[in-house]
Amino acid sequence: MSKTIDQPVTNRKKLFLAAGIGNFFEIFDFFVFVFLSSVIADLFFPKNIGYLAIVFTYMTVTISYMLRPFGAIILGSLGDKYGRKSIFSLSILMTAIPSLVIGLSPTFHQVGYFAVAILLISRIFQGFSSGAEMPGSVTYIAETYHHKNYYFYSAWMPFGANMSIALGSWAIRNMVEMMNHDFLYSFGWRIPFILGSLLAVIGFYIRKNIAESGDFQAAKAQHKVQKIPAFALFTTYRKELIMGIFLVLIASLITSVFHVFLPNLFVKFLHLELSVAANISSVGALTVSAAIILSALLASKINPIAIVKFSIVGLIIVLILVLTGTLPLDNLKTLYSVVILLSIFAGGVNGVYWGLLVDLFPVEVRYSGVAACFSLASLIGGGLTPLWTSSILALTNDYRYIIAICLFASILCLINSFFVALYFTNRKCYFNNIVRHTQTDSKQ
Repeated sequence: MSKTIDQPVTNRKKLFLAAGIGNFFEIFDFFVFVFLSSVIADLFFPKNIGYLAIVFTYMTVTISYMLRPFGAIILGSLGDKYGRKSIFSLSILMTAIPSLVIGLSPTFHQVGYFAVAILLISRIFQGFSSGAEMPGSVTYIAETYHHKNYYFYSAWMPFGANMSIALGSWAIRNMVEMMNHDFLYSFGWRIPFILGSLLAVIGFYIRKNIAESGDFQAAKAQHKVQKIPAFALFTTYRKELIMGIFLVLIASLITSVFHVFLPNLFVKFLHLELSVAANISSVGALTVSAAIILSALLASKINPIAIVKFSIVGLIIVLILVLTGTLPLDNLKTLYSVVILLSIFAGGVNGVYWGLLVDLFPVEVRYSGVAACFSLASLIGGGLTPLWTSSILALTNDYRYIIAICLFASILCLINSFFVALYFTNRKCYFNNIVRHTQTDSKQ
């Protein structure tokens, strides 16, 4: 990364809190929505459509994800042109307002299809703004800690996001156990949406008082800022975009399937208790959080791309064992074991791919580049997941088709990791700098 203007230590401390709150809220809100999908389906859609209510609820998730790339490209491009801070602050507010609207929204029984419209519009606005939330946090963090292991500091953002899944699981489990059915359906389901949105507002207040990114200030002073960053991104960095999407895809797919959707779908198809499904997600989220930090720490000693390769090979082995029936998911103990193993390897990728994304793009298109890769991969790996996983289980009642798709995606992402390694062979990046410094020190 280029030489930049250092930022005050006080701002760095504020930044971690501000960035962490935004990422925590974004994933927490998404997780709560998915795990309460059966409740939302009952409340926001007519009773006479049966199972289609849950399908339509999942469609709002998919539509939300489909808007992410547009938000990522537009807001990310604005962040590359006018600065990280303003878009960084705006995105969290744009994410919080729709969540509050959902939490206060009337139901289908009260206002009919107007409730469906409110739900859909809220998810659309939330999806648009979410495309720039996590990428903005990571871009800012990496540029602030450019002179240190920014892989490690960037990894705290996905760490916080996965911890929000653990907290969301705990919250859902306690809601189900402590609330009776009538209270849950009348007001209880609204609580996490309202509280989460208020937490995000606190994040906005902190963000608007932090300093601008040092890298952006340096790029602006050197007149490197592009007139239309998005145009420069898609005309000059297409290869980097493709590699970045596949870097993110596997971690997004595995965590979406095994932490969120599959446990929730097993409630419907394997009659798993909702509290048990929430607990499985919590265990997976805690495991992947620990693996994220460990792999990010190792990035200062081991080539991050080697960590990615090793982790994906681990994913492939576990998925083959599940596909062949060696590790059957219809056994609860085995299901826990599989989720833990996959979480360890997914965390290995998740802990370093943010740093690799930062290294793929120069400062003048970094925000939009990181955001485009993340949002497009999240759409494929997360946004489409509820529809195709629920459809497969509804049509076949066999989860192995889901495993086969995850296995195929893992193989593609492993192949991509070799292209990424080749790309960075003679280019400036964090690990190559570490190697050069180590070699210089040893000669001295």
